[in-house]
Amino acid sequence: MIRWITGLWIGLCSLAGVFCSCQASVKGFASLPRTGRQFPLVTVPAQLQTPAERSEWLALHYWDQFDFTDTTDIRGTLFLEQALSDYLAILRQASPERQAEGLKGLLRKAETGYRPDRTNIAPQPDLQKAFLNRFDELLEAYLAFSYSPMQDNEMYIAVLEYITQSNSWSEEEKIRPSILLELCLKNRKGTPATDFDYVAADGTKSHLYALSSPYVILFFYDPECAHCRQLIDQMHHSTVLNEALEKHQLQLLTIYPYADTTAWRTGVANLPTAWINSYNPASTILSDELYELKITPALYLLDQEKRVLVREGSLPEIEQALIPAKEP
Repeated sequence: MIRWITGLWIGLCSLAGVFCSCQASVKGFASLPRTGRQFPLVTVPAQLQTPAERSEWLALHYWDQFDFTDTTDIRGTLFLEQALSDYLAILRQASPERQAEGLKGLLRKAETGYRPDRTNIAPQPDLQKAFLNRFDELLEAYLAFSYSPMQDNEMYIAVLEYITQSNSWSEEEKIRPSILLELCLKNRKGTPATDFDYVAADGTKSHLYALSSPYVILFFYDPECAHCRQLIDQMHHSTVLNEALEKHQLQLLTIYPYADTTAWRTGVANLPTAWINSYNPASTILSDELYELKITPALYLLDQEKRVLVREGSLPEIEQALIPAKEP
């Protein structure tokens, strides 16, 4: 089973509980069953011809014909989830700036009770808060978890920024999203990764920034986690990883982040010797929250300067980013 780490994330089960079980349950999350009801589509201006142009425009206008005062769309159907899933697929084709602007615009429409006909109705704060809570819940499920096909830390940061600045949430309600935002901002893509100490299987003590290869993979894992073992096997047989290791273009650092190292000491001999297999002394990665580890396994890819290239990514994402390392 997957090991859950950060207490804030424990018990978060949404979208029919898909995140309460292992990866097999999440596969169906990518394509929700189509409902009989049709989402009110907008008309993209004819002069926007390229997919990039259309995605940039739809990022801001996708919800223009949606009624954020219709209570039937809050719960009980897949309609809203389906519409949001389609929207996030469009956002993935847009620029990061437009992604953030679009998501904050969506939450603003929900907060203000936007209606397509622009008619004014009496304020309904309870209704709009219900809409906001529902979108918050769905966006967290889609964007925050590494086993969601649409997981995206940068987009989720935009969601958390809106929530923590909104007057619709009380200061008490903002505590959790504020903590999550702080965690999401750590080791953000394009920023330097946080240094940490490790002890290798041969007893050597070192730290992340002592590694000097063009690329570094960080693999946070638990040997008692079945999915960790499955991923270890996939990585061990990865042609891309093995060729990069052989060419000294890559160092692969496995890190056991927990305080009790008994399980690590028992299983470390089973890991490939071409990897640097280690544990984090005193479990400072977790106790000092150096990395946002919601669950294990977790994969990061860093460049030579230890800038984050991939944050909590999948093995295919890591391999795609490493393809240049295979070239002579």
